[in-house]
Parts: sequence; structure tokens; C-alpha cells
Amino acid sequence: MVALASSPPQAASRSLRGGWGWTVAAGVVLLVGLGLRLVLGGGGVGDRSALAMMVLLGGAAWLAARLFGGPRAALIALAVVVLLVDLAALPPRNQTEYDDLEAFYRTDQTLSAQLTAPGDANVAIALLVEPMYSGAQPSFGLAGDVNGQPLAWTCAFQHGVQRLALGLPPGLLAPGQSANVHLHLSGSPARDGDYLVVYASSRLGGFVISLDPVESSNAVRCSSA
Repeated sequence: MVALASSPPQAASRSLRGGWGWTVAAGVVLLVGLGLRLVLGGGGVGDRSALAMMVLLGGAAWLAARLFGGPRAALIALAVVVLLVDLAALPPRNQTEYDDLEAFYRTDQTLSAQLTAPGDANVAIALLVEPMYSGAQPSFGLAGDVNGQPLAWTCAFQHGVQRLALGLPPGLLAPGQSANVHLHLSGSPARDGDYLVVYASSRLGGFVISLDPVESSNAVRCSSA
């Protein structure tokens, strides 16, 4: 006669409770990872896609490891996926100020932005650009309006990427006042010769343009014409 041995009921119960404990821990890790990814990313379209990817990849890794390695291995696999997705949200160490550009080569192309003046009353429009020209100076200048007041500037352009400081008339903007800025080229720009490259940033949501105090602006000064 052969007797079949079975696990004691207490051991089976402890095993079941242990399995549920690892599963609950995995759920906590996933929720914490989702919250951290949301905080790091800011909730944009790409961040929401990353959240969905974390759930799908984390769930697949957890299920595969659960089947072949047990609940503890499943928790570790899920934690690795969550960690990698969260680390991807961290900003690069040497992040560039811009990631896009647009070439302005006609006088009817307009650059528009809504800016807010800092506490300093003496401010200038700071714009990150790269002028393209072959002579001593390009054949174009800059013009536009700020809150409806027409303005024009004369700049001593240099070759290479540079930040322009477009000076504003005294009293045009009060500290903290918003400014509707519209800029365009003046003179005789040309698509195959003299044109202006203006840099943009997806992080900033547009062109790299701001209102900065004149004294602290390390830029090419442009005087009002």
C-alpha cells in the first residue's frame, strides 16, 4: 500500500498569504512609480504615454516572472521596469537650451510671444538666434511692436549662436506687466543669403525668448533705431 503525503493546511495557508503579500507589494511599487513619473514629467502627452507604457511593460514583466520565478522574482522584475521608466523622466545632465529652430528670411514672417516683465523696470527682449550672412553685416534688421507700439532695432550681429538684447524705450513696460511681442525682419533678407535662424525649445513651448534685465543680460546689445 502506498500512502500519499499532502502539505499541512497551515503551510498551504501561509504560502497563499505570502503570495498575496508579494502581489500587494507589487501593486504598491507600481502605484508609487506612476506617481513619481507624473511628478517628474509634469503630466504632458508624452508623460501620459509613459504611464501607460509603465503599466503595460510592468504588468508583462510581472506576469512572466511570476510564472517562471515566483512572486518574489515578479516583484523584482516589476521594480526594475518602474525604475527604468522613472529614470527616463529625469532631465539630461547637459541639456541644451534649444531643440528646434526656424529660419526667418522674409519680412512678413512674424515671431509672436506673450512675455511678463520682471521686477526690474529696465528690461530688454532676449532672443536666441544665429544670423546667416556673408558680408561684414547682414542686409536685414529687426523690427516689430510691443503692446502695439512700433519699434525697430539696429544690432551689431556676430557669426554663430548668440543672444540678442533688444532694448525697449524707458517706461514702455512696468514691472510685472505682460507684453505682447511681435517681431519680424526688416531690410532685405534673402532665403539663399542673409537670413536669421531663431531657436526654439519644446520645454519652453516656443521660441527661446524672454524679458530680462538689461544689466544682467549677457547678449549682443541692439539699440532702438
